Amino acid sequence: MKKIFILVLLTFAFSNLYAESDSTAKPTDYSFIIQDSPAQLFTMEQFDQCYLSAYRLFARGLNTVVEDKLTSDLIQIGLQTLILTPLSHEEGHRSVLTAHNIGSISQPYFNKSGAAYVKGVTDATLENLRDTDLPTYIRLHTAGLESDYMLTKQMETIGSFEMDNYQNFKWEYLMRKLAILQYYLLGLFKYDIDLPEEYKELERDIVGMDTYGAVKNLFRPKTFFYRYTLYTDLTQEEQKFISRAGYRSLLNLLNPMIFGKKNFKITDALKINAGMGYTMSPFGDFIDENLWVKYKELNFAFYARQMQNRENWFQGFGLSLVDYKPTENISLSLAGHIWKQPEGLDFNTDKAFSGGAVDIDFKYFFFKKDNQVLKGLSLDLGLIYKSVGFMPENMFLGSQTGISFGTTIRI
Repeated sequence: MKKIFILVLLTFAFSNLYAESDSTAKPTDYSFIIQDSPAQLFTMEQFDQCYLSAYRLFARGLNTVVEDKLTSDLIQIGLQTLILTPLSHEEGHRSVLTAHNIGSISQPYFNKSGAAYVKGVTDATLENLRDTDLPTYIRLHTAGLESDYMLTKQMETIGSFEMDNYQNFKWEYLMRKLAILQYYLLGLFKYDIDLPEEYKELERDIVGMDTYGAVKNLFRPKTFFYRYTLYTDLTQEEQKFISRAGYRSLLNLLNPMIFGKKNFKITDALKINAGMGYTMSPFGDFIDENLWVKYKELNFAFYARQMQNRENWFQGFGLSLVDYKPTENISLSLAGHIWKQPEGLDFNTDKAFSGGAVDIDFKYFFFKKDNQVLKGLSLDLGLIYKSVGFMPENMFLGSQTGISFGTTIRI
């Protein structure tokens, strides 16, 4: 179903892109991961990248053939609200289960109660995951928001480095930001989504309200098991944590791209952009300060990350070289990450361990035609090594050496 969905989007996009007559427009790359690690469809990073490339192609085709800009905007807003945002959000949840060989069913379409689900998992399976691997169980709750957050960060990178027209991801970006805020800000209003647990356990959502369930299990992992946590179920201390998350989520608004400003021109050779971000993690939450620097044809991205469990802070940093082209047929991206995180990814400890990761993406364009709609096609190879620790979009909390394959379409 997911592969068919992406294929339909691509078919629609390509059929309309031929209407684009300006052959002098700057070529744009759309990347797709065909196989990731673990080799199960789909990992979070794999789905996010494929989804975002497909959406940008779709929006580009739509903006090309629909003359009325308002009509194009309304179509995109409608699709985001009803289908696309819950689709990728629920895939974030599902990817955690799949990576741990737990079968599940993604039902990303709103039911009569207005909720989208991942279902098909027994209570015993979920309770065993909680009792044997609490950080993964917490991440099962927060993975949808993790996916949402990383999608917005990918778009901020694309926009800051002028890798695509802002109009081709504007509504995906804005609606995704709104979706993140919706989850976190509900706690400030002590709002309950009062969904009764379905009689058949395989019909139940795996976690219920993401943030409430995550916080309850962070503070009380040994309490009796149930899925659908209400605000009124939370202790006073847990409610304070929900408020902490709500206020910190407003940091996601601190990026000029919210207002359509992709970067700031400092000199003819130098452009920069900066912003902040926030979401929850398997042991609490984290805040990012992001900086994007475009110097001539070089693109550098940097982040500083402050991670917090119950009371203690831990630091992390990352630096990336994005889409460096040493020759006309090669594109290279390199990323390094270092972090301190709580031992055992524990919510309560003040002890820390050090870790990090190195990520390399190599693309070789074996097909290039400047005077055609399809201007290039590449073979992509990704390599990663990471130590123990939480790295957003990476499916392993332990150490990993992984490889991925894909392709990039240049139009």
